[in-house]
Amino acid sequence: MAIKQTEIRNISIGQSYKKIVILVVLNLIKNYNIKFYSKWLLLVITLVSCDSNFLKVPESEIESASSWTINDQPPSFPECENLIIDDQLICFRNKIEIEMNNFLDKKVFPLDTTEYTLTLKIDINGNFSLDKLLPQNKLDQKSVLIIQQAIEQLPKALPAIKTNVGEFVEVKFNLPFKLNYE
Repeated sequence: MAIKQTEIRNISIGQSYKKIVILVVLNLIKNYNIKFYSKWLLLVITLVSCDSNFLKVPESEIESASSWTINDQPPSFPECENLIIDDQLICFRNKIEIEMNNFLDKKVFPLDTTEYTLTLKIDINGNFSLDKLLPQNKLDQKSVLIIQQAIEQLPKALPAIKTNVGEFVEVKFNLPFKLNYE
């Protein structure tokens, strides 16, 4: 990652400013014979109050640290946890499909052979919701509501974990979906 010249200049100015302030404070402490505890308190206050622009993280670093990596833990269900990562994903998708099929089994839909893409969102608590249904406007509102109910009735998942920060994160994923009429 390249550092811009203005960032280098800002860093060096900020660090120089901080050093100058520390030297001035230490000189004041020495000249006015301030007691030991007061010296440390004054020094700590000075260090904390100095401009800390040089500690800012560039936006590009934040974006790269936030993007999904192979080391991150995708959402899962407890029964899929003891599998290797690729098998976990297969188990996870199969569980979703089984649960949705069980819910939609006796529902009536208009005749349709379109393959849909459901974009499902799993929040940090493991709750599912429908984020997007493509293609749009192919199903009537009643059918869309039934599909939403099927998604919302899914059992709670173990949320995804962004491992470089150890936090639960909200994720979205696409699931191909087709209404079968047999």
